[in-house]
Amino acid sequence: MMRAFYTPLLALLAFTGIARAQTSPPGQFSSGGALGHIDLAAAQRGFQVYETVCAACHTLGALHYRDLEALGFTPEQAAGIASGIKEPDGSAATLDSPFKAPSITAAAFGGAVPPDLSSIAAQRPGGADYIYALLTGFTAAPNGVTVLPSHYYNSAYPGGQLAMPPPLHDNAVTYADGTSATQAQEASDVAEFLTWSADPTLTERHEIGLRAVIFFAFLFFVALATKRRIWRGGD
Repeated sequence: MMRAFYTPLLALLAFTGIARAQTSPPGQFSSGGALGHIDLAAAQRGFQVYETVCAACHTLGALHYRDLEALGFTPEQAAGIASGIKEPDGSAATLDSPFKAPSITAAAFGGAVPPDLSSIAAQRPGGADYIYALLTGFTAAPNGVTVLPSHYYNSAYPGGQLAMPPPLHDNAVTYADGTSATQAQEASDVAEFLTWSADPTLTERHEIGLRAVIFFAFLFFVALATKRRIWRGGD
């Protein structure tokens, strides 16, 4: 009887270790739900989008360059990324440096201050889905809607108007892994990256939780089998 429990247990435990290798299409995120995991390949591409496009206006004040190692970069790669960043005093950033804050002022957007994106995915209802919808939601204003000066219509933004111009377009970046950089792909990848930045241990937490549930379920069946054997008088 005990052997009958081991095979499915081991299979489920193995599944928790390989789930993160799956990749979702643009706009569909593997990070949602109790079994969600960060797609590291997508998140790494999203970091490239952030550095190329978003970092000009938005900071990630809660992150340091050493945190990129948890994103799948080697220590050498993370150090190389940091060394390419110039600090305000002219020195190169190090692994211990926080992500560089942009020099842009609120006056550039008519008084609107670009938010820190460190935990934006956790702050906004819908998380990655909201970020993706926002980045792909710039359209012409519907008939009867007057867009404010220096604002842009966005169907996903509450109120429909925001000061940020459309930041993404096809081939805004050239992906190192050869992925086609469509606007939808860029939006999806940076949404995955920002999901990771808001909760870098999401994958590990979910895997530990699932393994714990499987383990305690296994113990339950072992205890149940033991109880039945005892009550049968040891037969």
